[in-house]
Amino acid sequence: GQAGSARAAGQEGAADPAVPAAGVLRTEVAVIGAGPAGMAAALAAADAGCAVTLVDPAPQLGGQIYRQDQRLAAGGAAPPVTGGLPERFHRSAAHPRIGLLLGTSVWHAQRAGQRFLLHCSGQVTGAIAAAAVVLATGAAEVVFPFPGWTLPGVVTAGAAQALIKAQGTLVGRRVLVAGTGPLLLPAAVSLAGQGARVVAVCEAARPARLLSRAPGLARHPAKVREAAGYGAALARHRIPVWPGRAVIACEGERRLERAAVARVDAAGRQAGPARTVSVDAVAVSMGFAPVLELARALGCDCRPQQHRPADVIVTVTKDQAASTPGVFACGEVTGVGGAGLAEAEGTVAGAAAARLLGKLDEPGYRRRSAGPLRQVARLRRFAAWLDGTYPVTDGWLELLRPDTVICRCEEVTWADLAGPFTLGAAGLRAVKGITRCGMGYCQGRVCGPGLQHATARQAGLPLAEVGDLHTRHVAAPVTVGTLAASAPGPGRGESEED
Repeated sequence: GQAGSARAAGQEGAADPAVPAAGVLRTEVAVIGAGPAGMAAALAAADAGCAVTLVDPAPQLGGQIYRQDQRLAAGGAAPPVTGGLPERFHRSAAHPRIGLLLGTSVWHAQRAGQRFLLHCSGQVTGAIAAAAVVLATGAAEVVFPFPGWTLPGVVTAGAAQALIKAQGTLVGRRVLVAGTGPLLLPAAVSLAGQGARVVAVCEAARPARLLSRAPGLARHPAKVREAAGYGAALARHRIPVWPGRAVIACEGERRLERAAVARVDAAGRQAGPARTVSVDAVAVSMGFAPVLELARALGCDCRPQQHRPADVIVTVTKDQAASTPGVFACGEVTGVGGAGLAEAEGTVAGAAAARLLGKLDEPGYRRRSAGPLRQVARLRRFAAWLDGTYPVTDGWLELLRPDTVICRCEEVTWADLAGPFTLGAAGLRAVKGITRCGMGYCQGRVCGPGLQHATARQAGLPLAEVGDLHTRHVAAPVTVGTLAASAPGPGRGESEED
């Protein structure tokens, strides 16, 4: 089914002698990530005449933003790959030049001669050889450690939404939503809509900051209407918003029973007495960090963001081209800005890839990209407004206790980190090597941002100078058998001597 359609769509293009012939799917454009950016890129490239392979680890199209219901239908039938998508994306599954590889992860990417070789595992194991690559790998949710954050019942806001969308499941019946950023409002509304009692939304940004930034929102009428809709929904469900407050600790015996909430200052430090709230779930989010493993593997330049310097993004041109020739990037990997921005960038990236491969001439590219480019410019301004409104600070470090777990996988505590800092470790990799923080199953995706802030504070260095944990040769869990099958050797483009 899905693998067969990918093979049918991917047979075009001349062979490259540097690409091994056996077990390799050949395509013109490989799009990694099937959220709004990836689907838009695939459609734009395919409509221009390119053979496209669209890869995503989820069993359905949509990514995180359009995550679909994954429950089996009556009789055990699998849900359709496009069931809950906006109508305009349904063509992604039916386009004759788009092959789908769903339930499949790209665990490594490299250049092979004039093409790119993408190593895959999951429903399809093997490799994809592509003339151009579009990275639409999205972002991961950021949560900083605090006392009690490992208790059952404490989840990310994105996880709370994902459980509702995919399984119709609530994380709890009495929920507190906390952190900073625009995700808090839709998370609270989704939870209340499914029957949860949302006690409050704790927004760490202080009222004065929110008021001072409000005039900037007025320049985006569609976003004003969206915010008004969330405000009306909060009022309908009687959900209070507590600005300038944060969850400073969670407590309970075997699972979460109560959360301590306190006022915080502009740096995120506790600035008043704590108030205890009885809850059985806390959904917390501090925004998102782009997923960069494949971009780093392909040598793409990255840069820090102004208000979130720990969250570096892929550097792209106006046409969404990365610094590595033949690689394009779109969506949240180039900066978090929402579904509309991701879709517009994806359309530009797909059209630009088609132009690179000679499927579009310059006038044709301009016709197809003019509208999306205007959207990108407008929505990027809104994304910059969001970044300035909800900056990330390091005041949360002062809430930590010696026994607060920093790395959940390796059970590294705040006290455990004192040793490397005493020894003068000034880089994230050094701290990781000494403590094993970031070496577990998540490979630093959860603890990495917090560890970066901690290292920068202790070393007295800017966040951008202590490094990060995004560079990994293996970007997704993979079996030893798959690794062995992908290793260079006779018959795979290498000689016995190599």
